[in-house]
Amino acid sequence: MTPLGLVLGFFIVTMLGLLAGALTGLSPGLHVNNVAALVLATQAAWTGFLAALVPDVSSEPETIGLLLSCFLLATAGSHAVFDFIPAVFLGAPTEDTALATLPGHRLLLVGQGAKAVAFAARGALLGTAFAVAALVPLRLLLADPIGLADHFRPWTPIFLVCVLGAVLASEWRGRGRVRRVLRAVWVQALAAGLGIAVLRGPSLVDPDAVLFPLFSGLFGIPSLIVGLRARPGSIPYQRLEPLRGLSREDARSALRGTIAGASVSWLPGLSGGAAATLASVGTRRTVGPSQFMVVLGAVSTSTALLSVAVLFIIHRARSGAAAAVRGLAGDLAPWPHAWAAPAVLFLLVMSAVLATAIAAPLAARIGRGVAKRWSRSNPRRIAALSLLAVFVLLAAATGPVGIALAALSTIVGLVPVALRVRRVHLMASLLIPVLLSYIGPGA
Repeated sequence: MTPLGLVLGFFIVTMLGLLAGALTGLSPGLHVNNVAALVLATQAAWTGFLAALVPDVSSEPETIGLLLSCFLLATAGSHAVFDFIPAVFLGAPTEDTALATLPGHRLLLVGQGAKAVAFAARGALLGTAFAVAALVPLRLLLADPIGLADHFRPWTPIFLVCVLGAVLASEWRGRGRVRRVLRAVWVQALAAGLGIAVLRGPSLVDPDAVLFPLFSGLFGIPSLIVGLRARPGSIPYQRLEPLRGLSREDARSALRGTIAGASVSWLPGLSGGAAATLASVGTRRTVGPSQFMVVLGAVSTSTALLSVAVLFIIHRARSGAAAAVRGLAGDLAPWPHAWAAPAVLFLLVMSAVLATAIAAPLAARIGRGVAKRWSRSNPRRIAALSLLAVFVLLAAATGPVGIALAALSTIVGLVPVALRVRRVHLMASLLIPVLLSYIGPGA
């Protein structure tokens, strides 16, 4: 294959990945894993499609696998950015953006919905940059000479318990702190019971879609129900002023999110939601909702990128996209020396970086367009229409069982609102089942 053909194929699949990520990100219930499964199931058709676009690749199966892997990385990077738009405006979170629904909705209610999306996009760009800078240090940390990946595994249950304890400790402040911590324990217990029943019980919903009704009920729908009680009249005017310049606080927030994303990109069983939980610990007093959106934007993109890099470092897939890359690219080139990264990894990283760099300003622009329409509407009507949209998406993605699960999750999701404790405790619905997978039989 000629170098020109490889470059042309790379840009074609990256742009297609950008579009696919926009589609999945703007459509709650769809995920990069759905695209990965589709590509694996229809690999022959994709091969013919690429061969028609770039005839040079038709005789090189390895190159086709590489290009399809670049497509998936571009999809993951784009999805991680566009995913914040429905989380902010519809209150329809995915597992990766569940916590973003909370500060994002607060910003929407004070006329800064567009700013919420823009700050998340800024965090996504910074998180991608920091993730690229973290590749070599992560390689040194996880593989030789330190080998943390193998040494840390027995300590993972303790790590998860510490995360849950740190979230509880965030309630230890001010008057009535004992009562508040006890209420938070109750919220974690309820969420954990729900998570165990849904994620470790009989599989009644497609495993690739089960987190959509669970997190919609825990995080999104309660916010919309509260919105139904808003005063009649116009929704707060959505201000569309230019975003302030990049600050050190933005960089610190993005770095925090990147470290959280890197921390779980190699831990088995953990994902973007766990990274968001790590990043949220202690943030209520230290950062406002705008900075928290920067944190979560960085979490989302850094987790997507580094989970695939980990495939080259310790040869273990920690995400659906990484597993698909391993299936498409075949035997991956080893990474024997920290300063000699495989060329395949370089191309994959470049596809994610390019897609994210284009997706971020596009998502911010779309957020501004959506905010203009939101500002002309009644808040009760918006909340009702958003609930209807979430209901339709749940019905399409998960059927009646998913709707029932979302209703049950909503009851649990309203408990911290009633008890006036942080809703981050609801992430126990994910962390406790993961913890049990380590300490249970056959772990």
